[in-house]
Amino acid sequence: MNRSGLASLCLFGSLATSTIAYAQDPPPPPPPPPPAAPVPSPPPAAPAAGGSAEGNIDLGFGTNGAAAGGDASANSAAAVDAAPAAAAAGPSDGAPAADPNAERNRRQATLHEQNSLDGATGLLRVIQASSGAPGTFRFSINGSYFGTSGFLCNANTICPREVDGAPSNSDEDSIDRVGMHLGLSATLFPFLEAAISMRNIATSDSRSRPRLLQILGDTTLSVKGFMPVEPDQIFQFGGMAQLLLMNGAGSVGFMGAGTSFDLKALATIALDNRSNPDDVIPLRFHANVGWRFDNSAELVKDVETTPPPEGRGENIQRTERFGLDINRVDSFQLGVGAEFIHEFVRPFAEWTFDIPVNRQKYVCDENMAADHGDQCLAKAQGWSTSPSRLTFGARVFPWPERGLSGLLAVDIGTGATSQFIDEVAPEPPYNLWFGLAWAVDTEPPAPIIQTVEKPVATPVSKPMPFLTGTVVDKASGNGVAGASVRFDGRAYSGLLSAEDGSFKSFALEPGNYTLAITAKGFRDGQCPVTIPTEQAAAAGLPPGTPGTLGPDGAVNVRCELEALPQLGNVIGSVVDATSGAPIGGAHVKIRDTRSRELDLSADGTGAFRFQNVPPGRVTILVDSPGYFTSSEEFQIKALEDIPARMTLNKRPDQPNVLVTGRELKLKKQVHFTNNSADITPDSSAILEEIADVLNTHSEIKGVEVQGHTDNQGEAPYNLKLSESRAQAVVDVLVKLGVDPLRLQAKGYGDTKPLMPNNTEANKAKNRRVQLMIKKD
Repeated sequence: MNRSGLASLCLFGSLATSTIAYAQDPPPPPPPPPPAAPVPSPPPAAPAAGGSAEGNIDLGFGTNGAAAGGDASANSAAAVDAAPAAAAAGPSDGAPAADPNAERNRRQATLHEQNSLDGATGLLRVIQASSGAPGTFRFSINGSYFGTSGFLCNANTICPREVDGAPSNSDEDSIDRVGMHLGLSATLFPFLEAAISMRNIATSDSRSRPRLLQILGDTTLSVKGFMPVEPDQIFQFGGMAQLLLMNGAGSVGFMGAGTSFDLKALATIALDNRSNPDDVIPLRFHANVGWRFDNSAELVKDVETTPPPEGRGENIQRTERFGLDINRVDSFQLGVGAEFIHEFVRPFAEWTFDIPVNRQKYVCDENMAADHGDQCLAKAQGWSTSPSRLTFGARVFPWPERGLSGLLAVDIGTGATSQFIDEVAPEPPYNLWFGLAWAVDTEPPAPIIQTVEKPVATPVSKPMPFLTGTVVDKASGNGVAGASVRFDGRAYSGLLSAEDGSFKSFALEPGNYTLAITAKGFRDGQCPVTIPTEQAAAAGLPPGTPGTLGPDGAVNVRCELEALPQLGNVIGSVVDATSGAPIGGAHVKIRDTRSRELDLSADGTGAFRFQNVPPGRVTILVDSPGYFTSSEEFQIKALEDIPARMTLNKRPDQPNVLVTGRELKLKKQVHFTNNSADITPDSSAILEEIADVLNTHSEIKGVEVQGHTDNQGEAPYNLKLSESRAQAVVDVLVKLGVDPLRLQAKGYGDTKPLMPNNTEANKAKNRRVQLMIKKD
C-alpha cells in the first residue's frame, strides 16, 4: 500500500528587496525629507514559451494586453537609504551615536533563521512568530531514522497473528523507518512569509501487510503573518495557515478528500533583540497553539469499506496507521520551545503535543479495536495515548555569513508510544534527525560604513528639490496603490506608491526626468517632469501647482495610467491519459457561456493558449487521431492565467461499446464513488467511447440511459441514487457533443436486477448503467 504522488514545485512571487545603484557617484545632497523604503525596479515579464500554440479569442472578448507590476517590500512610498547621510550628520546632543551598520548586521543575522519540518521558519516543529529579512529565502533538506523491535506488536499490545497470509511465530515486530523532508520558504514582506515542504517516508515492519509502507510526495503549503520586527521589540506575535495535500493510498496525485488544514497562533519572546549590546540576553522562547483539521483517514476509506478481494473490508491495523500516518480525528496542538542564540551554534529544546479531538464523530468499534490490540479514544483518552514528543537539537553555522547550517536533533516520545488508540497514529519512542539548510539574501550586502568624525556641516539655507506625486487611474481619477515608479535612463532606486497613489522621492538635481510607471492591471505609462533650477522658475504660479517648485523644495506631479481590459488567459497542454506523453497537433476548441467558439491546434509539445477570454465558465474540447474526444470545464478569472491540462484516452484495439438492435452493450462499466452520483476518473475512457459511438451512429434517434442499484439500503433512496447517476452520465455525454434531445435519463433503483442479490459479486453486477436504444 503506497501513498505516492508527484512532487510539487512552488514558485514564490518576486522577492521584494531594497538596493541602491548609481552609474556614477551622485553629488552629496543635504538631508532630504523623510523618505520611505526603497524598492528595486520590477523584473521584466517572462516571455511566452517559444512554439506554443496561442488563440486570441476576439469574439467580442476584447484585445490582448499584458499587465505589468511587481511585489513590494514597503508599506508606503519608497526612497533611497538615508543611512550614510545619517551617519555623516552625527548624533544629536546628549543622544548615543547610532550604528550606521545596524541594518546591514540585522540582515546578516537573519540568515541564521532556518526552516522547520513544515517549511516555515522556527525550530524543528515549533514555529517562531517572525522571519528573516524581506527578500531572504531558505532551502532545507532533513532526514530521519527510527528503528527498534517490539514497538507496535508485543505481549502487551498484540497484533493479528498472520503476516502476509502466513502465521507469525513472534509476538514482537521489527521496524525500521527512514524519512526525508524538503523545505523552501521566502520572506516576501516585513510581515509575511510563504513556505512549501514535501515529505517522503518509508516504513518496514515485519508484522505489517504489506511489509513496506511508503508516504511519497505529501506536500504542505504555509503562509505565516506576523508583526514587523523593530529593534528592541521583545514580544512578537503572529499566525499561520497551512494546507496539507496528501496522496491517496495506491494512487498517483493528491487526494482531495484527504486534504487537511492547520491554523496556528504564534508567540515569541526575543531577549536577544536589543540595540544596546549590553542589554542582549541570547535566548528566545516560542509558543504555538493550533488546530489540525485532519482528514487523512479518507485516504484509506475505500480500502477499509470495500470487501475483499478489491479491498480490506475492515479497519487497517496499527502497523499500517503508523506507516501511513493515518489519524481518524482532529488534534488540538500545543508547542513550546527555547533556543540559545550564538553566532556558530544554536542549541534548542521543544515539547509538542497533539491532543485528539473527535470532530469527525468517529465511532470506534471496541471489539475490533481490541482484536487489533488498540483502545478507543472515548474510554482511553489521556496523557499516555495522546502523541507528544520532547526534542533536543542544535543548528551549527560553520560560516555564519554564508547562511549554511547543519542540523542534529533527537525526538523522545512522551505519549502514544506504548498505549495506542484506534483513532490516532502511534508516536515512535525516539526519532533521529539530521539535515542541511541554506539561507540566501537577494539584496547584496551594503558596504561597511566607517565612522569618521567630521565637523558639523553648516545648514543649507535652501532645501534641495524633490518630487511629490500621485499615480491615478486615467478614467476614474482614483489613486493607484502599489505602482512602481522608476527613473527612466537613470540608475536611481525606484519608488512605490502608497494606498492613495502618492509617492515622494529623495533629493534630486535640477533637470528633466522621465518617470516610468508600472502597476498591476494597468498599461505601462510615462510621466515627464522638470525640476526647476531656482524658485524664479515658478514665478507667477500659485505654490503647489504641478511642475512648480514649492517653498519646501517639493515639485508636484500627477501621473495617469490606462487600465487594462479585465480579461483572462487559458494556458494548457494535451497529454496521453496513460503515459502522460504530450500529444502534438491536437485540435482544441473553446466555448464560452454564450456558445461562442474558437479553434486552434496544439503545438508539437502539446501546448496551447487562449488569450483575452472573458471571465466566467468555459468548456474546452480536445480531439486527436487515434483518441476519443475529451471535454473539461474551467472558471476564467480576470487578469489571471488558468492552467488547463487535457488528457486524451486512446481508442482501444477492440471496441468496448457494441451497437445491438436494442442496446449499446458496455464491456466496461461506468463507476461511481460510494453512495454518490460522482463519476470516478477511471470511467472517462468508456464515456468518451459511448459519446463517439452516438455521434457516429446518427441513425440512433434516442437512448434511455438507465441507472440500476443493488438492494442494499431503502428502495426510495436507491431509486433516487440511480436517477442521479443516470443523469450524471447524460450530462457528461452532452459535454462530449451528444445532442441532449437524443438522451433520456431514468433510474430503476433495485427493481431490475440482473442477478439475485445474494452475494457481493452479484450485487456488483446489479450496480450498473445500461443504454437502451429507443425505437420511437
